[in-house]
Amino acid sequence: MAHLGTRWERSDRKLHAEERISPAKARQGRTGYRILTVLAAALVLAFLVWIPVAIWGQKQATDIAPLQPGHEMQSQLPAAPAQNATPAQPVSPAQ
Repeated sequence: MAHLGTRWERSDRKLHAEERISPAKARQGRTGYRILTVLAAALVLAFLVWIPVAIWGQKQATDIAPLQPGHEMQSQLPAAPAQNATPAQPVSPAQ
């Protein structure tokens, strides 16, 4: 690793030597099965929490929905015709 010079770092107020680093060593972050395992476990835990919350939310929505104003009018069936009323007479065609 070749020495390229020095630079002043404000965060720690020290003089640091600059060196050339290979691209493989300069990679930021790790890859592999450990990271994949952590991500998969987090996804599974998120689903395990989401499913009961979604079921509870759906139950709450169905419990509250009939109590909203205007819902009674939409859910009522039209009134049945009276039994003693005479049916309408068909119109006879003109001759």
